[in-house]
Amino acid sequence: MSNYTKTTNFTAKDTLPTGNAAKIIKGADFDIEFDALVTAVASKANSASPTFTGTVTIPTLNVSGTLTAGTITGGTY
Repeated sequence: MSNYTKTTNFTAKDTLPTGNAAKIIKGADFDIEFDALVTAVASKANSASPTFTGTVTIPTLNVSGTLTAGTITGGTY
């Protein structure tokens, strides 16, 4: 799972003087940002019907209705 980390501070470019080459936003800058966003989104669990592998830790779980589960280890029941 990957979190998104911004790589280009586009707002800082606004303060640069007119004519400064660093003020220009290039397609490569956008590609880097969008690639980071795609990676972060693609590696997250879906909100609806998520599928997890490995050990899933849930700090607090409140269930109303019926709970169907396989093996539950640890904790207080």
